[in-house]
Amino acid sequence: MADSEYDSRTNIFADSRTYYSTGNHSLTDSNVRQYRSFAMSKTSSPKAGTGEKDVRKRRASHDEKTNRPRKFIIDVEETKRILLEQEDTNGDSQITIQDLGPKTLTVGTASSGGHRKFEIRGTYMLSNLLQELALAEGYGRKHVVLDEARLNENPVDRLSRMIKNLFWDGLTRKIDAEGLEVICADPKNRTADHSPRIYIPHGEDEIYEYYKGVAETRPHLKLEVEKLPKDITPEYVKSINDRPGILSLAMQKTIDDKGNVTFKGVPFVVPGGRFNEMYGWDS
Repeated sequence: MADSEYDSRTNIFADSRTYYSTGNHSLTDSNVRQYRSFAMSKTSSPKAGTGEKDVRKRRASHDEKTNRPRKFIIDVEETKRILLEQEDTNGDSQITIQDLGPKTLTVGTASSGGHRKFEIRGTYMLSNLLQELALAEGYGRKHVVLDEARLNENPVDRLSRMIKNLFWDGLTRKIDAEGLEVICADPKNRTADHSPRIYIPHGEDEIYEYYKGVAETRPHLKLEVEKLPKDITPEYVKSINDRPGILSLAMQKTIDDKGNVTFKGVPFVVPGGRFNEMYGWDS
């Protein structure tokens, strides 16, 4: 197949959701069967710890020569399995300089339908390959066409892009019906009373009714909704020491798909992705 048949309808450096859900990067089982062979050459590299020697083929006859951007046909699950088995020698599900694998993996090029092979070499490219495989797997892809440019991208550019398009979402929280699905399962609540509880500021009657509705429509949350008094006294603070909960934060009024008025939590950022609460000193 010609390279033009694999031209992406998306930016090579698009966010992973776009990259693996649109264009020709996300192959289906039906068009995978068109290829004469898949990406992996299972005997191309020795398995870690087997004592086998790494017999390299001549580069001139092994690697495809092309001046066009190179793309690979990847069987996501199988490639990930072989990559971890071969390169992740310390078993931490990462590929770093601490691992003692051969640091090379042979894959098939898209322009040749997988017939011609190319070696992905070095810790950086292989670790990026593992990350891309995990992302593709997360979006349900079994086979993909992967641009080499995503594997050898400038490290600073890649990190900046990943923070902007992927990592930042992992640090973002919002307190509303959807957000409570995560918050109510917070394992950091070590008190005897594990019932999730949300406190609503005084005067926020609409918000109070919203959360009462959430408690009724999502009984599995076992959510308790309490309204704070107008005056927060030391005595009141002491009285709720054994009833820990989370404070309702700012919300925006919206219209849902059925035309009903509802509320959505205003997003905020938490430190390290570990917390659900907003703290004045780090959020």
